[in-house]
Amino acid sequence: MTLADALAQLDRRLSGAVPTPPAGTLLRPVAEDCLEMARAYRADAATFAGRADPVNALASVAYATGWLDAASALGLASCRRDGCAFPAGTVPEGRAGHLEEKTGRYAVMLEGAVAAARPAPDPASPARQAAVAVLRVAACCSGLGRAWMDRDRETALALLSYGHGWIDAGVRAGLVAIVRDRSLFAV
Repeated sequence: MTLADALAQLDRRLSGAVPTPPAGTLLRPVAEDCLEMARAYRADAATFAGRADPVNALASVAYATGWLDAASALGLASCRRDGCAFPAGTVPEGRAGHLEEKTGRYAVMLEGAVAAARPAPDPASPARQAAVAVLRVAACCSGLGRAWMDRDRETALALLSYGHGWIDAGVRAGLVAIVRDRSLFAV
């Protein structure tokens, strides 16, 4: 999938995305915020692509997709479920150093974020399962991202960025509590 394909897929999903909590309810602002973050990072991806910066474009499209998928899975937004595909083969050899640096940095950031987060709801609350699921996705993406680093850094960066979208959405939704290093999260 090319970067243009990934942006088009994200555009299709975002164009039909709507908050599911009714207007005036307490969770409506959370839903709107998650969708706004997905749209903002989609815009960032286009800006980076226009500047011939495929590394940051890839990270931004994956992060936006993470926000959108988390909002959908949490019942905060309704959107098309086209699956999750990220660009491949979009980073030219001349940008390999930037890709390597960013992937390594994002691996450390996501690992740190997972370690610095805990489920916020009470263990007896049904919301606890949602918090655990968010953290499970982030931890899974962290592990998979690390596993892909030696084989395909683009896939690794996409997985790490996507997982960070999930954990940041969980924090924004009030499901995930930050217990250390707030600088690792978009709060």
